Amino acid sequence: MAFPVFIINGFLDSGKTTFIIDTLKNDGFYKQGNTLLLVCEEGEVEYDKKELGDYNVQVEVFDEVDDFSAEKLYELTEQYHPDRIVIESNTMWDQSKVKFPSTFQVAQIVSFIDFSTFGVYYNNMRQMFVDNLRFSDLVVINRCDNPEDLAQYQTSLKLINGNAQWIAMNSKGEVQEAFESPLPYDIESEIIKVENEHYARWYIDTFDHKERYNGKTVEFNALMLRSRKLPKGTGVVGRYALTCCDKDMQFYGHLCIINNEYKIKSKTWVKIVALIKYEYSEEYEEEEVVLYPVSIEKINEIEEPILNLR
Repeated sequence: MAFPVFIINGFLDSGKTTFIIDTLKNDGFYKQGNTLLLVCEEGEVEYDKKELGDYNVQVEVFDEVDDFSAEKLYELTEQYHPDRIVIESNTMWDQSKVKFPSTFQVAQIVSFIDFSTFGVYYNNMRQMFVDNLRFSDLVVINRCDNPEDLAQYQTSLKLINGNAQWIAMNSKGEVQEAFESPLPYDIESEIIKVENEHYARWYIDTFDHKERYNGKTVEFNALMLRSRKLPKGTGVVGRYALTCCDKDMQFYGHLCIINNEYKIKSKTWVKIVALIKYEYSEEYEEEEVVLYPVSIEKINEIEEPILNLR
């Protein structure tokens, strides 16, 4: 039997426990099944096991990562026969030691960020912070009373995880989309001109808002990469970016159709003007950006070739 697992991430006092309690008491699941709650970190807000028992919730607490073993978790499922499993994770644990039995199937990962302490963790514990966000389905930025303060982090956070839904919650519990700052270029112009420092913002937005770009023409500077692994007559144009540490550098780019008239070698810097189309990708099983060049001009390496988003 497979057990759906819901993982709640976040640093201490980010709002995980309050969210879990509210969900368990208000989602109505207790009327149709029982929940096994695995607590790996205890903060200021405590669980009332007796009260949660009224909602068909069984609570098990783990103090050490070594106790949180696949064997122990399997034993608990045999003991309680849960219909779902909720895990309040411990960000400070060595995640390489966290193992699930084969019967555990992760259904959703929700991560919480306390915006009042965000800067401290983001600047001093970046790798741990990134590891917690990278595979999240939903990211809740808690205690954020002024969403405009998030604008400076929008690009770097979205590059860490562009697939997640990001929401901001203020101290009153009111929710809104986390990132709504204006675009730094004219989306209505005949040719959308993306400056070097705005490339990452444009790249992310092509995924978030396909309706803005399909059929539009764009101009930007980028590095052309070519490989035999790519379809014949294509390349990828984009930029390298650092979102965490040097070893975390990744290339962010879009597929580009290269006609025979363009003799462009790999690792060449170019100024490209291209028509944007969205075409279905069998590899990713969704529509992806494909660039059809109007012109490609070789240029010298730009002043800051690597986007530093740390």
